[in-house]
Amino acid sequence: MASVPDLLLKPSAVFDTPVTTRFDWQRMEAELLGVLREYPDRFRPMIEPVPARESPYAAELAAVKRFGERWRADRAFREALPKDPVNVARQYGLEADPVMLRSLWDIRFNAEQPADWQPPVAVQRYRMFVREKLLHREGLRSRECVPADPRHRAWRERQIARTMTHLGPRSYDGIIHAPFAIEVSKGCSVGCWFCGVSAERRQSDFLYTPENARLWRRVLEALTRALGPAATAGFAYWATDPLDNPDYEKLCLDMAGICGRFPQTTTAQPQKHVERMKRLLRLSEDHGCTINRISVLTLKHFDKVMESFSAEELLHCEIVAQNIEASHIQGNAGRARGARKLKRSAEAHGLVDDAWEKVPGTIACVSGWLVNMVERRVRLITPCPASDRWPDGYWVLDDRHFRDGEEFEAHLEDMMERHMGTAIRASQPARFRPDLRITCDGHTIHAAGWGATTRVAGGGHVAELAEALVRGDLTAGELAVQREDLYGRSAAMTMDTLNQIFAAGALDEEPRDRGAAAPGPPAQEPAFPVHALKPVFEPAVFDEEPHV
Repeated sequence: MASVPDLLLKPSAVFDTPVTTRFDWQRMEAELLGVLREYPDRFRPMIEPVPARESPYAAELAAVKRFGERWRADRAFREALPKDPVNVARQYGLEADPVMLRSLWDIRFNAEQPADWQPPVAVQRYRMFVREKLLHREGLRSRECVPADPRHRAWRERQIARTMTHLGPRSYDGIIHAPFAIEVSKGCSVGCWFCGVSAERRQSDFLYTPENARLWRRVLEALTRALGPAATAGFAYWATDPLDNPDYEKLCLDMAGICGRFPQTTTAQPQKHVERMKRLLRLSEDHGCTINRISVLTLKHFDKVMESFSAEELLHCEIVAQNIEASHIQGNAGRARGARKLKRSAEAHGLVDDAWEKVPGTIACVSGWLVNMVERRVRLITPCPASDRWPDGYWVLDDRHFRDGEEFEAHLEDMMERHMGTAIRASQPARFRPDLRITCDGHTIHAAGWGATTRVAGGGHVAELAEALVRGDLTAGELAVQREDLYGRSAAMTMDTLNQIFAAGALDEEPRDRGAAAPGPPAQEPAFPVHALKPVFEPAVFDEEPHV
C-alpha cells in the first residue's frame, strides 16, 4: 500500500504556519505536484487567482483562510474558541466549521491523533494552498527576481548569502530580494507607529500627467533593460501607501505593460477606499498579480475589512495583522525600534525578557533600486539589521537624483559598475564583517553570525589568513602578495580563497561615508547562539534560531 504524503496528514503547527525555515523546496514542490496528479478530483492548483475563481471549492478555501485570519488577529477569539467552538464561530460570523478545522487551531487535539491520521479534506486543501504560497515566494526569490545582468546577479546572490549570518536563517528564507521598489508619493498619510522604514508624513503624489507619464514609462523601460525578466518582480510602494496616489492604478497598468506584470500591492487603508480596493484587487489579478496584502492596524480596522470584503474577494490577499491583539509582534526596525508600544506588545505576548530585542530586525525586501518619482531620486539598497546607523534596516550604497529617463538609466549602469563587482577587487579592503565571531582550529575558519556559521577550510596557513581578515588592515591584493612572500602560496590561490569568502557574504561591504573609520575587529565572543552551516554554499537552517 502506497504511503500517504505528509501534506495530507495532520498539520505540523497552528494553522499550518511553518515553525521552521528548514525547507527542502524541491521536495515540497515534488510532493505538492504529486498530490495534484494523484488526486485530481480532490485538489486543484489555487495559487493563480484567475483560474482559481472557477474552482468548485474556492468558497470553502476562502472560508478556512478567513477563519485563520480571525484566529491570528483576535486574542479574545483565540481564548473563547476552545470553550464553545460552534457558537463562538457563529458569533463572529465565520462560515467554516470550527470542529472540522480543529486540527488547525487545537494543538492538544492534533497531538492526540495518530501519525497516520488524515484531517478533513478542507484542512488538506488549506495546507496545499499554504504550500503553494510558500513555493510562490521561493520562486520569486530564486528565479523571478534574479537580474539578467551578471553584475547585479552576483551582487544580489552575495547579499542573499550574507543574510544567512547577518539577519539569520528566517530572514534568509523569507526575504525575496526584489530588484526594485518605486515610491509614487512622497511620504505616507497613514502614520503607523511601527513603520519599519520610518515613512515621513505625506507631502505630494506623482500624478499621471502627460509629462509624468512619459518620464514614468522611460524609468520603467530603463529598469526593464537593466533587469530583463526580473523587472516583473518590482513593486510601487515603500515608505508610502499605494492608495494615497489617486493615479496608482494607471501607473500600475504601465508597469504591467512594460515590465510584464501588475505589481503586488500592500495597503493599510482599504477600509477608506472599499470599492476602489475591490476594483484594484480584480484589476491586479487580471493582469498577472498573484498575491496582494492588507495591513490592519487595530481590531476595529480588522472588523471593518472583514465586513467590507467577502472571504472570496480576499482569497489571494494576505491579511497582515498589526494590532495589539494579534498573535505576533512587529519587526524591530524603523519607528518601532526602541518604541514603548513595541515593548508593551512584546510583554502582552509573553516575551518577558529582552531576547526578542536582539533578533536582527528589518522589513526591507529589496536588493536593488529604491526610486522616488516625486523627488526623482534613485538609491541602491539591500537589507541589513536595523541599527543606530541604519535604523530602517537597509544599507544605502548610492543615492542620486535624475532629471530624465536617460540620466536615470545612466545612473543604473554606473551603480552596477561601481558597486556590483562579480569578484573582490585587489584594491578592496579584505576584512571580515564586524558582526561575525571568528575562530580557527588550525584547519578551518569559523565565521559565526546570527543563527548560522560560514566555514572556510582547505589550503595552508588558514590561521594566519583568519588573523589578517580580522585585522582588516590590508587590501585583497596586498594580502595575496604578502601570503605569497611569506608562505609561498601563490597570490592567485589566495585571491581565489578570498573570492569564495566574498561570495559567501562574509567580507565587510557595509557602505561608509568618505573618510569614515573602518570598524573594529569582529567580536571574539558570541553574542547569540550559533549553529554550523556546511558546506557554505548549501546552507541549512535550524529550528533553534531565536524568533518572535
